[in-house]
Amino acid sequence: MEAKTGLSPLPQKEGHPVKKVFLFLFVPLLLVFILLFVFLPVNAEVFTDTDETSATLCSLQPRAIEIDNISVKKQPDSTTCGITTVTVMSNYYNSTDYEASDLIAKYNSKGTTDVTELLQNELPGRSITFKSNVTTDEMIFDIHTSLKDNNPVVIYFGAPNPYNDPYYDSHGSVVFGINLDSDTITIANSYGYIEEISLVAFLNRMSFTERDKYTQAQRFLWKFIKVNKNQYILVK
Repeated sequence: MEAKTGLSPLPQKEGHPVKKVFLFLFVPLLLVFILLFVFLPVNAEVFTDTDETSATLCSLQPRAIEIDNISVKKQPDSTTCGITTVTVMSNYYNSTDYEASDLIAKYNSKGTTDVTELLQNELPGRSITFKSNVTTDEMIFDIHTSLKDNNPVVIYFGAPNPYNDPYYDSHGSVVFGINLDSDTITIANSYGYIEEISLVAFLNRMSFTERDKYTQAQRFLWKFIKVNKNQYILVK
């Protein structure tokens, strides 16, 4: 009898059809997501001047307004800018001296409760109106009119995030001044300081246009969802 000198190859199994379909679909999708992530748009349409609001700006009087008795408060952590803006507004209208931590304890809430709802609770009898995706003209007119009536304005805009330096993030703060001769906006930033920025910078930050200043994850998300710009809350 002739001895066998080699091993027979193991029988090959056919790939499972479901696995083949999964790989066929998953790999191209993975490549698409990688390409989208790598080639994110750097910026949306960026404001470089105030031409779009020139007619509105020229007609507004008085040219410079700044509300007194605004207490600047610092949010306790990265998630509490909203309730910190409520703290600033409550202190102004109610002549109190709350810290954000006081309202967090009062409402047992940090970043989850709607700011409009909190303002309604803190400022009973006043009209609270949230606006979003309005034109730049309408926003500037609303802010100027509100400040002229001694009503600060809560805003949501892009701001440098000290909890994730050097990136920007969506952030709640309070506008309490505007100067149309120097084209500046004055803000009680919820990170704990007064911020005076140019009107052009304000328009870009309200519109989240300078996308390269935000995290890649945020820019990736904006690929698939609408960016809500010019978001603010009016109190009367």
